[in-house]
Amino acid sequence: MAGCLSQSTINVIQLGFGFFLNFFAFNSQGFIEEAVIESSSNGHNMNKHAGYYSLSIIYAVFTVSNMVAAPFVAVLTPKWSMMIGVLCYAVFQAGFLYLNEIYLYISSGIIGFGAAILWTGQGTYLSQNSTAETSSRNSALLWALAEGSLVGGGIFLFVVFRTSDTTDGIRDSTVHILYGVFTAITLLAAVTLALLKIPESVENDDREKPGSTFSLMVTKEMLLMASVFAYTGIEQSFWTGVYPTCISFTRQLGSNTNSLLALNSIATGIGQIAAGLIFGILDGRTKKLGRDSIVLLGTTVHLVAFLLIYMNFPANAPLEKTDDSGGILKPNLAIALICGGLLGFGDACWNTQIYAYLCDVHAQKSSEAFALFKFYQAGLSCAAFYYSSLLALTWHIVILVVTSIVAAICFFISERIRFTPLKKEDFNLRL
Repeated sequence: MAGCLSQSTINVIQLGFGFFLNFFAFNSQGFIEEAVIESSSNGHNMNKHAGYYSLSIIYAVFTVSNMVAAPFVAVLTPKWSMMIGVLCYAVFQAGFLYLNEIYLYISSGIIGFGAAILWTGQGTYLSQNSTAETSSRNSALLWALAEGSLVGGGIFLFVVFRTSDTTDGIRDSTVHILYGVFTAITLLAAVTLALLKIPESVENDDREKPGSTFSLMVTKEMLLMASVFAYTGIEQSFWTGVYPTCISFTRQLGSNTNSLLALNSIATGIGQIAAGLIFGILDGRTKKLGRDSIVLLGTTVHLVAFLLIYMNFPANAPLEKTDDSGGILKPNLAIALICGGLLGFGDACWNTQIYAYLCDVHAQKSSEAFALFKFYQAGLSCAAFYYSSLLALTWHIVILVVTSIVAAICFFISERIRFTPLKKEDFNLRL
């Protein structure tokens, strides 16, 4: 099998596996972080919303660090930047073994910096291993592998919660088991990324200058894509933090809401993997459809999910445990899990097409392009996680609907501006 694959494809697969391991740990803990802190807030004298504040710090530091990530990655190379970034994740995970609010906030800042060089390194390494012909396929393949962590993590959480005799609280002993495993897996991810091979086609004399990220930031294409990047940050904060908290805090969904969090992780992962595999396997057909068609699909799927979530969950579900009914319906587990799958599928639609767009359009400045993508994404995630402790579900839905429509329009315009001249030029060359 390996003999049939090019070295660049093998590199992308190994990259995806490294991210699978890292985000098996981080995404899994993200689904339960607020619930873990809420369960232990009394005994540890912690703010019950410390999880939201932690995520706000992560994305605030992540946002700022993205502006210096490109030259950092250029000096260390993508491989070593990603390894160091993953080690920062391990520092954060280990803190939950002995939960302390001050350490939580400090390690949140550390992981924010690590995330910046990790994601910029990933985008750069993906671009180094891709061509115009393989960028869509490689982006989808990487996404399917990385987001498989949601399914693996969900199964792990489900087994732990089913065998630990917990209901809607999470005991300290369970937390120690979970975060001990998460830390070990994160360290294994660091080793996997450290063993990546450097692509033969990489040129070492193209070093990113400190101001190159800012120069790219003010170009017409990037200003237009800013709304697209921002929306992915808002919806990411929703499906990774707010929505799992809604499930955990809605008592009408069942007594063991921790197991429900695990099932939601599995459902979201299935949606992510399904989209990644579809776009990877049907690469030729999806190219004919165009990136804007896939983004339109992702937007439609998300709008349907937002409507169902509004109907199915109480307005106060993101803020406190509640026995209330949903906006229209009585909370239903099947609908909740379907919504998780739809959120995952739509998220994959958006992100795979953004990855492919950046690899194609900004291949010569991939570090800066991916750093800016994560800058806007992280900035809006930071803001969203902060207001998550203040806003009812209804306002979350309104924000998501408006920003998704604006982002889709901006993406369509960006595609037209960028590729219409290219198509004309290609036509003239053929003549």
